[in-house]
Amino acid sequence: MNNDYVDKAKDLLSSIGVHQPSAGVWAFTNIQTASQAYIHHSLQPVALAAYATVNATFAAGRFPGWALVDMVDKVPCMDGAELTALSMVCGASIPTLPSASARGNIFGQAVWDIVEAYSLEGCFEHVERAYGSEGRHYNLRPRGFNWAGGEELVPESLKGMRKSYRAMLPLQQIMVLTIMHLYCQGRDKTYLTGGCPTKIPAAEAMNILRSDGPALSAWGHMVTHYAGW
Repeated sequence: MNNDYVDKAKDLLSSIGVHQPSAGVWAFTNIQTASQAYIHHSLQPVALAAYATVNATFAAGRFPGWALVDMVDKVPCMDGAELTALSMVCGASIPTLPSASARGNIFGQAVWDIVEAYSLEGCFEHVERAYGSEGRHYNLRPRGFNWAGGEELVPESLKGMRKSYRAMLPLQQIMVLTIMHLYCQGRDKTYLTGGCPTKIPAAEAMNILRSDGPALSAWGHMVTHYAGW
């Protein structure tokens, strides 16, 4: 099954004008194709990530005004071949797709690994009552609400979460935004408001991830194993 997804992923990447000439290296196969090819909305995260790997300036011009959160909001729409293509571009492991249980467990662990590795505890907390099954992500919630009680808003907690986010490095903010938008897609009117910088350009975000050692691979591993929330 995974081999089938890999073959389809390579075809998708070729259709948008990129290929992998050697391990960890991506290049344009045809700049005209990359510049003009029709890109289905669910393939856009793959295209942005692939183009940014080759040339971040080109990627930004191909997707003008596209923010990281816009990119992440597309993830639930992506199919197995598209997720596989994104994992390949990010240098991440090929997604485990046939088993919903395995995928949920991998995703949940990946989310918590990133929270812990990048010190994101100021924005997220562990809750005892799981809000779903098959994955530890169901025990994670954004700070700012009384999750153990009536789930009402706690103003001081929410204020503290926003302050923590504003003090973070760009790489940390990228990870927070990714988790937040995997948790809840669409415009954020609740959590990171009040002057929080959330419109990080997608191409810039990919560049930051790629320049920071294992960050892109860890990000890609989490995103491509998204299992619902």
